[in-house]
Amino acid sequence: MLAVVAVMSAMPFIFPSMKDFIQDNIAYYFIGYGVFIVVYFVLICIPSARRSFPYNLIAAGILNLSIGYMVMVIVSFHDVESVLIALIITTCASAAIIVFAFQTKYDFTSWIGVMCMLSWTLFIFGFVGLFSNLFFAVPWIYSVYSAVGALFFMVYLAIDVQLLMGGKRYQLDPEDYIFAAIQIFLDIVIIFLKILSLFKN
Repeated sequence: MLAVVAVMSAMPFIFPSMKDFIQDNIAYYFIGYGVFIVVYFVLICIPSARRSFPYNLIAAGILNLSIGYMVMVIVSFHDVESVLIALIITTCASAAIIVFAFQTKYDFTSWIGVMCMLSWTLFIFGFVGLFSNLFFAVPWIYSVYSAVGALFFMVYLAIDVQLLMGGKRYQLDPEDYIFAAIQIFLDIVIIFLKILSLFKN
């Protein structure tokens, strides 16, 4: 899944005409976002959709392509150096977190409730930051929001890895392997986007 996103993200830099098309047709980004929201909520709300083969793989494929397109649009507005630096940081951080989550005896799944509450706080902070930039021109707020968001999803990555592993306070049903893979995939993609957004362009 990550390889698909990586290939799609590289295309605007390989084909300049595609970069121009993407930036001139930003509406497709919102179509991709809509597809992502619908498919993701179907997987969350309908257990049979995420557990039944081949529907779970089809849903994962659609989700992968929609996220890949959204990431492709976002990276097209950045320079290659920023994207590569964000990719390297994300790869190193994600690998370290996954290894740590596997070998540690500490139970990150016990943080789920706290992380949900803190996520709402971050969500509200994001809205405050948005309106602050619109009306008061406070440029550093978005950088703080992105940095805190990256840290949040690093914790979520550790939680989701342990949910997949099992043997902790909370764990996913073995039949939810596709959904677990999607969650880890989303964590890594969001970490990348948050780190990338720290680079001003």
